[in-house]
Amino acid sequence: MDRLRIAVAGGSIGGLTAGVLLHELGHDVNVYERSTAALQARGAGIVVLPMTEKYFTARGSGLRTHGADGGEVALTLTDWSYVDAAGNLTSETPTYNRFSSWNTVYRALLDALPSERYHLSAEVVGFTQTAEKVEVHFAGGENHVCDLLVGADGIASTVRSVLEPQTGPIYAGYVAWRGTVMESELTTETQAMFEDAMVYQVLDHSHILVYAIPGPGDTIIPGERALNFVWYRNAPEPGFHDLMTDSDGVHRGATMPPGAVQQKYLDEMRDDATAHLAPQLREVVLACDEPFIQAIYDMMMERFVYNRVCVIGDAACSLRPHVAAGTAKACADAWALRDHLAQTTDDLEAALAEWGEQQLAVARHAAAKTQAMGEASQHLGTMVPDDPTWRFGLFEPGN
Repeated sequence: MDRLRIAVAGGSIGGLTAGVLLHELGHDVNVYERSTAALQARGAGIVVLPMTEKYFTARGSGLRTHGADGGEVALTLTDWSYVDAAGNLTSETPTYNRFSSWNTVYRALLDALPSERYHLSAEVVGFTQTAEKVEVHFAGGENHVCDLLVGADGIASTVRSVLEPQTGPIYAGYVAWRGTVMESELTTETQAMFEDAMVYQVLDHSHILVYAIPGPGDTIIPGERALNFVWYRNAPEPGFHDLMTDSDGVHRGATMPPGAVQQKYLDEMRDDATAHLAPQLREVVLACDEPFIQAIYDMMMERFVYNRVCVIGDAACSLRPHVAAGTAKACADAWALRDHLAQTTDDLEAALAEWGEQQLAVARHAAAKTQAMGEASQHLGTMVPDDPTWRFGLFEPGN
């Protein structure tokens, strides 16, 4: 295909993956990020599925720190374990899941894209398109003409709102309390439990998991790593609105950042941790000074492609986190887009249409699974420890 002018709205992991892949395919790519500085994700951990690190494995480097002598920045934990309320290990299954931090993966991708093609303070506020081009409109009044616009601007996507104003996030009735602590701040006994295992505890209409991620400087040496916890807690309306209103009275739609949670909700969460969590998990949660809250939503576009505009990642479909595939799906969308453009010679619309049908099917399959898992855990109360179907993966367990 002739060299295309491609604009990517959104410079998170999905947008960066699309930008890097399409740039390396030979297209004229620019990634536009509305933030004024390089992104940060509050130290949140992520599961590194094969698709998440495919860019690095495909070029033979693996997910490593920048430079030829860079070290490994994702770690593999052998076991998927469950504990009871007393902290006794009830099961452990070798699954060899890989983990890293969002910031680590983001920085590795940012290093792979030429700096002049990543634009900060560039908020996309709309676009118009014809049969031949797309004109992208920015908050500062500028316009940019391109052949293809890729919407990778997250769950609050402006690109999606223009294409499908009727499609928006639907609250699932619960949130994830999240946070990280340094292993070195914990007792030796607690550190030992998480040294080579991700650990779950199933609660009454709730569950929590804890796993290690790289520590400062992307170190993965035990004792120098961080521990990441994710605790799913029901928050029905109308209380949910107040929960997502910060200590200054500002309502936060999707994420309540560290340091902004109202004290009464911090106290309530910590009281529940003291009363219900296994001692080792309790220690991790109580050691976190400033946890943050991620609201859980469902959202699925009717179509992912409208002429010369396509939408990827959370902007197109928001998955509940239970298969840990949100980042992997965004990367999979980017890889599939790259492959469809590489395989066609001159018919952009046909390539996009085929891509859209394929990725919509992937998203629907994953969304159905994650919704069923969330309902079982949070609303039906039917989640059981060591359920072999409760595994990470976008396409299938482990993949």
